[in-house]
Amino acid sequence: MASKQDLYELLGVQKNVSEDDLRRAYKKAALKYHPDRNPNNKEEANTKFQEINKAFQTLSDPDKRKRYDQFGVIDGENNESGVGGGMPAGFNPFEMFGNMFGGGGGIPGFGNQQDMRRNAKSPDKKITINVSLIDVYKGKVIPIDFNKLICCDNCNGCGANSQDSIKSCPLCNGKGKIVKMMQMGPMIQQSIQNCGNCAGTGKVIPPGSNCSKCNGKKAISVKRHVDCYIRPGTVQGSNITFKNESDWVSDFGDVGDLVVFVNCKNEEGIFRREADNLIMKKSITLLESLTKTEFYFKHLDDRVIKIIHEEIIKPNQKMQIKGEGMPNLQDNLQKGDLIVYFDVIFPSNLDKERAKYLVKILPLPKKQIWDIQLEKTPAEDITNYTLELCKDDVSFNQKQNRQNYKNNQSEEFDEEPEDVFAHFNKGGMPGMSNMGGPVECATQ
Repeated sequence: MASKQDLYELLGVQKNVSEDDLRRAYKKAALKYHPDRNPNNKEEANTKFQEINKAFQTLSDPDKRKRYDQFGVIDGENNESGVGGGMPAGFNPFEMFGNMFGGGGGIPGFGNQQDMRRNAKSPDKKITINVSLIDVYKGKVIPIDFNKLICCDNCNGCGANSQDSIKSCPLCNGKGKIVKMMQMGPMIQQSIQNCGNCAGTGKVIPPGSNCSKCNGKKAISVKRHVDCYIRPGTVQGSNITFKNESDWVSDFGDVGDLVVFVNCKNEEGIFRREADNLIMKKSITLLESLTKTEFYFKHLDDRVIKIIHEEIIKPNQKMQIKGEGMPNLQDNLQKGDLIVYFDVIFPSNLDKERAKYLVKILPLPKKQIWDIQLEKTPAEDITNYTLELCKDDVSFNQKQNRQNYKNNQSEEFDEEPEDVFAHFNKGGMPGMSNMGGPVECATQ
């Protein structure tokens, strides 16, 4: 280390310099000779920076400064009193680096987090609930029970049996942060971390001084209950907010909210939701599609709806009933439409005798301009084939047609289906009951 006079000269101050002037001189010199600010002369700057650092460590400690003034160089002495790896007692590295980089006493890159929290709410508590399509159609009140942390009323949230029991953290000197200096070759690396002793609060409660009710946790848990109303027409991803129902946290100035996210099912029974419309698939027989369709179903609000349609329905045709869809979330008096997709089930087989009736009843196919004129084609140029179902498709198709028919009958009116083509001879039609007034379909 340099001689007695050199320590003061290194910092550019007089022997009778005050503590504040000494700090200011150190900051100025440290900035001037910091290796990062001298990229073209790093080795010399690093040596100078270390000399300045050692000089300040000695002169900023009253005891060491006194001994230095009396006896000169202090050889072989280790600094044991500093925060963050060898800083002198009373030295505030947060203040120094805050002033260096224009932080006003704060930690660069961190800001004053405690002040920010005092002006903010604690984090929101989030809950997800699952609701059915029926709940969304009619609206429903869902009770929610949860645990909530509130400020301990015994210690008023301080965690100690009295305010006088709370002490400043000895490890970080009440700053909540510690600075660690690590030398890596010619470079000195600095890191700033939360103090593990006080969890970044700067305050500690000595053993035996904890609040008897919260045991030093500052908060206690209580049971809470809210009634969450699901409005008709609520959509997937909607959320409902209950103000100030989150957990109380000591560092924050206000309590956050309870946010309930709604997870809606889009299918229920025969219905599927698309925006404000309800989609329903209905399988009918070929006879019904050609003559008259009549069927019943129960709506999401338990009303029984009767559908009558006397016109021809084509396969995969869709029709709608105005105003029988989902309620609109913004205006529950407005509703979407019920859209019905029709699937025509053809018979799996037909004997020749019945086919004769169909030939007489149904119109014959019309010739197309591109059809081959057989009278101009020699018989020897014609090859005859008979179509056959693919392997294993015969039994499958018969079972599938029968199952489709049964699945699409209302539970209250489900009957074993008769052979639909027998009605051509009898003159009757299946599914004809008189229940309530008819609701006509509007073709889309």
